[in-house]
Amino acid sequence: MWRFLLQAGMGAATLNVAGRIARLKRMAIYFAIAGVLGLLALGALLFALGALLEPRFGAAGAAGIVGGVTLVVAAFVGWAATWTPKRTARPTAAPIADRVRSELSAVGSAFSGPDRPRLPGERRARGVNMILIAALAGIVLGRRL
Repeated sequence: MWRFLLQAGMGAATLNVAGRIARLKRMAIYFAIAGVLGLLALGALLFALGALLEPRFGAAGAAGIVGGVTLVVAAFVGWAATWTPKRTARPTAAPIADRVRSELSAVGSAFSGPDRPRLPGERRARGVNMILIAALAGIVLGRRL
């Protein structure tokens, strides 16, 4: 258990926050560029569809058809953006949470065993140890969930 908690603590200590932020900024810039290029491509496709339909339906008919199709697609996209799936029953706790909870209870019972004599100041040291274990467990759960 100690090895598990120490590994989690070392993982938190070596967390590269600046690198992650830089990667997220770079990804946001690339998504913005991809979005602009996608809109330009969609405009070109709609223009090509209008040019394809113009000889058969005229300029106004082609514009009406392209606009209507675009409006229907926009309605479906708007519906998909606001659609929420039905809620299903979630498990009460994640497997990692169950594992950490059981190991923390085992450590707690080891600290509070009734068959050994109490030393002076042991209660304070036990409290500090439990706080450290709870902090490491919080780090583990925060990273896993």
